[in-house]
Amino acid sequence: MVGAGSAAVRSGRRFRRGRLFLAGDAAHTYSPATGQGMNAGIQDAVNLGWKLGFATNGAGRGPAEGFDAEVLLGSYESERRAAARGRLVLTHAAFWAEASTGRFPAWLRAVAAPRAAPAFPVLLGRRRLVAEAVRVVSQLRVNYRRSPLSVEGTPPLRGAPRPGDRLPDATVGVAGAAGRLHAVLARPGVHLLLQRDAAPLPSGPWVTVLRLSNSPGRGLVAVRPDGHVGFRCAAADPVELTGWLALIGAAPSAPVGP
Repeated sequence: MVGAGSAAVRSGRRFRRGRLFLAGDAAHTYSPATGQGMNAGIQDAVNLGWKLGFATNGAGRGPAEGFDAEVLLGSYESERRAAARGRLVLTHAAFWAEASTGRFPAWLRAVAAPRAAPAFPVLLGRRRLVAEAVRVVSQLRVNYRRSPLSVEGTPPLRGAPRPGDRLPDATVGVAGAAGRLHAVLARPGVHLLLQRDAAPLPSGPWVTVLRLSNSPGRGLVAVRPDGHVGFRCAAADPVELTGWLALIGAAPSAPVGP
């Protein structure tokens, strides 16, 4: 374990060794400031859980078919350890400001904070600013953009969340009815979100295809089981899509095609 400025703030040097994986408090411990531990542990479990399931699904495949279990399972450590480092910085900074006996943090609490107090109601009235702060603290801004599982198709799909980002909720039209996006993504597995004019693609035991009637265009967004975007493309290219599905162990036995 490596420290981060406090005996209570630590992260594992490794989150995986062979068949052993660390998650939650076994992988990292935070200061209670800003309350990060529970959400971090839940995200660890969700991130690791779907990858273990898909690794089992792809066990009969090999690199020749585009699947490598080491890439899929290795992405757990690269994704979640980077997220843990960000949480350590946030919690340590908050605890330092709240409780450190140093001269500067003491001055911040005793002098700067009271002088800035009249500005707090103004800041709290700015809904977008408050909403962004809530997203950061609640870990909704955690992303895996540098993950090997985050793939940008050709041509790239502009205006959609980037590969690795968490897919935000929105009102969408599916099968002639309006609903909330996160509600239609509740089924386990990968979800392929096709824009209104995209070429049709088949679903599969691990893949659900949804056409968004209120999203003009021919592109698609592939959403991982943990709600993060894994692949996006401005054209529903079955070759690139099959390559990404194979990468995560969710490819059908035959190539995806019309």
